[in-house]
Amino acid sequence: MLFPDPVIEFYLAKVDRAAIRAQLQKTPAERLERLESKTKERERARPARVREEPAARPAKKQKIDMGADPAWFADVAAVPLLYPDPVVEAYLEDVDRGLIREQLKLTPDERLRCLESMSEFYQAARKSRARERAQS
Repeated sequence: MLFPDPVIEFYLAKVDRAAIRAQLQKTPAERLERLESKTKERERARPARVREEPAARPAKKQKIDMGADPAWFADVAAVPLLYPDPVVEAYLEDVDRGLIREQLKLTPDERLRCLESMSEFYQAARKSRARERAQS
């Protein structure tokens, strides 16, 4: 990979490959049994829920932990992002944005008619080329 993706690099640092290999050596039944035992342990460790009276004002939404450290993304300049990607830059040189803009001005039906006429043109060109080859 030309440029490392910071999100992938972050999660790769957290992956325990030895544990994954150990799990893959087990049969599916053994894996399921282990998951069930872990679930039961967590249920036993969880304190009993106490019913709370509704608050007068709505409670603040809790932030969802997505596993990413916000400080890790704080300095964008320090993180090697995928921009500029030399492959994308090379392809962008050959893109005629004017043609794209002209197509986007058309309605979907008009774009479909253009596509159909282009397809008909290509079929006619192929038939013509086949006739020329047959004659020569």
